Amino acid sequence: MQRPKATVATALAGLALTGSLLSAAAPANAAESGSGPAASQAKVHPGQQRHTEGKGLCARVPRLEKRIDRALARLNGGVHTRGSVARMAQRVKNARAKNHDAVATFLQDRLTRRKQLKPTLTRERADLKAVAAWCSTRDNAKEGNGS
Repeated sequence: MQRPKATVATALAGLALTGSLLSAAAPANAAESGSGPAASQAKVHPGQQRHTEGKGLCARVPRLEKRIDRALARLNGGVHTRGSVARMAQRVKNARAKNHDAVATFLQDRLTRRKQLKPTLTRERADLKAVAAWCSTRDNAKEGNGS
């Protein structure tokens, strides 16, 4: 019986300590933070600004394009390509032929997800091309490493 009482007392003491620390820290945080973007801009030094003009995003565009293209190529692959829609459809067909209904249902759900992924990736590729066009108009597209 002693152990639960000690545990409850310790938990209550911890909550009281946490509450007192939070109540003391709240006014300090309120005093530091002003209202609007002017207060946050005042704290940032000009030499410390990062990613202000899309350098990081522009640096990642080529890698993202390759990644999306690889995923689409895999999804559009043939029956012998791992991860393709055709291979998954074949697996569903084989499971149904062997009367493995639970496996067929599971695989059918995965097939549905892969079919939904194709238009999403196609749309993302189009969006990424628009980002690449925007990056090519920026002066910083070719300078810096983006980090």
